[in-house]
Amino acid sequence: MARTFSTVVELQKHMESACRKAVENACNRLLGRLQEILDEEYYDVFEPERYKRTMSFWRSATTKMLDNTCGQVFMNPDVMHYKAGWSGKAQIESAAKGLHGGWDYEGVSDHKYWEVFIAYCEKNALKILKEELRAQGIPIK
Repeated sequence: MARTFSTVVELQKHMESACRKAVENACNRLLGRLQEILDEEYYDVFEPERYKRTMSFWRSATTKMLDNTCGQVFMNPDVMHYKAGWSGKAQIESAAKGLHGGWDYEGVSDHKYWEVFIAYCEKNALKILKEELRAQGIPIK
């Protein structure tokens, strides 16, 4: 259904709200895919024998709206708490290289979750954003 606006300000507020919701939804969809990739490319390829997984690395995947038209999907090092001087930043960097706990176990270093996620985003992020903009009633080609 077409909507009419009495002022440019009304139109602007509507567009900002719709764009924000579309970007937020797109980020959440990308986050869901990142979490799937973490399962496929990190957790499913190695089963630790010496420690029990806390899943804090998986839970560190998150989104954040930077403004009404920009959001980000990222791994948050600040929510990971490890022992023995291992930091969230070290975990993110190590896992991006296909390492588990900083160690290169046979057959797992080919699984680089971040490269897989970036390739997915390059192929799908724009399409997902357009779908979400259309879902908010913004006609876009």
